[in-house]
Amino acid sequence: MSTVGQSGTLLITGATVWDGTGDAVREDVAMRIAGSRIAAIGRTADFGAQPVSGAEIDGHGLFLMPGLINMHEHLIFRGTVGPPAAALGRGAPELTIHAVRVAATALAQGITTVRDMGTKFEIALRLRDAIGAGQILGPRILACNSAIRVTGGHGYQAVHADGVAEFQRAARTQLAAGADFIKVMASHDPTPMPGPEPTRPECTVDELRAAFEVAHDWGHHAGCHVMGSTAISRALDAGANVIEHGHFLTEDQAIRMARDGVTFTPTLSAYNVQTMHPRFKRGAAWKAAHDALRSGHASAMRAAVSAGVAMVVGTDSVGCYAEEVDLLRKAGVGTLESLRACTSNAARALGLDQEIGTISVGRMADIIALRADPRTDPYALEQVQLVIREGRVHRPADLVYAESALPAEVSLTTLVRSPSSA
Repeated sequence: MSTVGQSGTLLITGATVWDGTGDAVREDVAMRIAGSRIAAIGRTADFGAQPVSGAEIDGHGLFLMPGLINMHEHLIFRGTVGPPAAALGRGAPELTIHAVRVAATALAQGITTVRDMGTKFEIALRLRDAIGAGQILGPRILACNSAIRVTGGHGYQAVHADGVAEFQRAARTQLAAGADFIKVMASHDPTPMPGPEPTRPECTVDELRAAFEVAHDWGHHAGCHVMGSTAISRALDAGANVIEHGHFLTEDQAIRMARDGVTFTPTLSAYNVQTMHPRFKRGAAWKAAHDALRSGHASAMRAAVSAGVAMVVGTDSVGCYAEEVDLLRKAGVGTLESLRACTSNAARALGLDQEIGTISVGRMADIIALRADPRTDPYALEQVQLVIREGRVHRPADLVYAESALPAEVSLTTLVRSPSSA
């Protein structure tokens, strides 16, 4: 794998730029990057007389925006075929190789930051550190290490805990190992249950609060796999900062989330489209179980949009990033708000909004250059010309491991395509 240029001084001229915050898009912008940070932004004419002491990129015809943030990913089993539990039965070497491929592919797709939502053998932590040290290429990673679940609960890569003391101990164990945040499995996934919500709550409020208070005491956020109105209420009562999936979220709960600044990661592409795609070979029973969740996802989105809940983009293990943005828009999220879900909203949820998520002087130089405008077409997010992470410029084609030579079933790049082109 190679890069266009190492960290140094870089001048981009003539680009169209959206900074990740407001509604305005600026034309004919020049930007100087020094090392890992943005040093200056202005009109191209203002930079014309300045000497160029480093690399220069002609940005004419390119749409620049902050690097994409994936708020829900599983590096060790992204895109695996068949039941996820079977994929996770592989050993540490195989899972590590897969995670390295996934990380490189994510960066090639313009994803400069990944929130890993559950790993085994501390692979996501070690991969995070190796990328941070410059040993391999990939996005910035924030990882929960292992999620926490009750005995018999949902979660393929989670540790077991029951009762307040065990939840506290489990949370402290993850943070002591180097986790960046805590994730608890507050409910099951789809499972037959009486009534209109085919899932079940699996943690008490006290158990959830025990883990979340540890996270907050250590200065970290609390994430929560949760679906079903009872489990969502418990998670909110316990102090969750980010709600994942959120099927059957009610109007009152959405109003509470908006009021309290709780972020929502819907994962629409993963649950409503891709996990049932024939390429993943998960069978009729799997499809039927997930079909039963559709109405609860739709009502949750209506409630969240109406209440103005801050949303972020997460793909889970099979979702397509651009498709997620498309589905957010179809659910009523505004065009630029859907792009903020990829950038500044996500950075704020991670507590990194003073570093990433926007293009402004002093911020980390995490930027993608697109060949088309994602305001008019969300799938323009797949037309990545260049990826800049912390000032290093990468060509997407150089960041994947001979993906074009792989069988379609194991190729990771095919996952960025919309179903209509798959």
